[in-house]
Amino acid sequence: MSFRPSVRLRVAGAFALAMALLLVFAGVAIRAGLRDEITDATDETLETRATAVARLLVDNGRPVPGLTTGLDDPGETFTQVIGPGEEVVIAARGLPRAPLLDAAGRRVAADGLTIRLPGVETQPDEGDEEIDLEALEDTADEPFEDDRARVLARSVTAGGTRYAIITGATLEDREDAVRALTRVLLIALPLALLGATLAGYLAVAAALRPVDRMRARAARISDRSLSERLPVPDTGDEIDRLGRTLNEMLDRLERALESERAFAADASHELRTPLAILRGELEVALRRERSPEELRAAIGAALEEAVRLSRLADDLLVMARADAGQLQLQPEPLDAAALLATVRGRFATRADELGRPLELAAADGIAFSGDRGRLEQALGNLVDNALRHGAGPVRLAARAGDGWVELGVADAGPGIDAEFARRAFERFSRADQARGRGGTGLGLAIVRAIAVAHGGSARIEAPVDGGAVVALRLPV
Repeated sequence: MSFRPSVRLRVAGAFALAMALLLVFAGVAIRAGLRDEITDATDETLETRATAVARLLVDNGRPVPGLTTGLDDPGETFTQVIGPGEEVVIAARGLPRAPLLDAAGRRVAADGLTIRLPGVETQPDEGDEEIDLEALEDTADEPFEDDRARVLARSVTAGGTRYAIITGATLEDREDAVRALTRVLLIALPLALLGATLAGYLAVAAALRPVDRMRARAARISDRSLSERLPVPDTGDEIDRLGRTLNEMLDRLERALESERAFAADASHELRTPLAILRGELEVALRRERSPEELRAAIGAALEEAVRLSRLADDLLVMARADAGQLQLQPEPLDAAALLATVRGRFATRADELGRPLELAAADGIAFSGDRGRLEQALGNLVDNALRHGAGPVRLAARAGDGWVELGVADAGPGIDAEFARRAFERFSRADQARGRGGTGLGLAIVRAIAVAHGGSARIEAPVDGGAVVALRLPV
């Protein structure tokens, strides 16, 4: 099996890579910034020295020997004054007796310029403009610490003569500072990266610790311990919301499992009764010799229970498919009045025998789309309940609204109590909770399942003047 790093390692690795790039960028930026800051400071110093030399020239009226001696630091800073005809009239110790910059170079150096001192090929520093200077004979009696220098050129008129002033400083101090900073960065940045990576790993580990606790608890939860819940950190973050969502899912699973267990228990009970009756009838028929009339009665009773078993099996199949979201529909254009008339025709004979007229109240032209067979099954369940438990005429009605149609069955019986109305659509729910042979308690549950499969709903209500009304509301 190939190695798969944990979330902690992956996040810490990504954090370390991002931090490494950030620190490298920061180090390069700091190093370049220090170089620029020192260069700017050098230019300001050179400007001050050039101003001082110009003041001395103006005060003296002409160049005099030793004019810049107190301003120059041998081996590091220097001054050169160029007079008419490109003649060097003043030069610091270590400089050749030739101009460091020609007229074009001096114009560029008015804003500061990095050059190589004579004797070395001219090479600009980073970001500086390259100026070609002629190689001059090196007559220095004291070498400079660095062959690169930052120079600034100014012009001044003294005693009626125009002079060019070139002040400069080697870059040794700047390079020393940059090298020192580089050494510090090479030590500090890896340590900072290591510390940041470790902190990131610990932070991720702390953030995922509640996930580990939830995983450990989830590993112990089974169908026998669904009442347990995951430990949720009260942090209000994503992990908190994840834990609460998972606990809500466990609540739904527990309710579903309890419902399935109750369904299985109720189904087994419902199957046990007709099976026991069927077995009893057959055993009685076989216990001794029976007359044809007695055998016919026993077979009739057995057939009745077999029909009840078949109906119960069909109802259980419908509920199982509805629970699995697999209650297939074959929608077609329907007319509400024609649909109700078909259902009334199926129960007309039974209603006549009971003396319970079936009334139809549906205007023509109420059209919608639905599964004819399933809707006839649902409405048939409602009419059967009304004939079985209600009284007076049974009224089949249809009405339409904005985007919906409602199909209902009403009777004038004793009505239903509010407590049963709340659970009427639950499976195996009966008004008196008695398990007799009058029904399975699945009729209204199937009605709601069919309504929901159509994208609608079912409702039950007890009018104040008695009776009960059960209706399906379906989208057109």
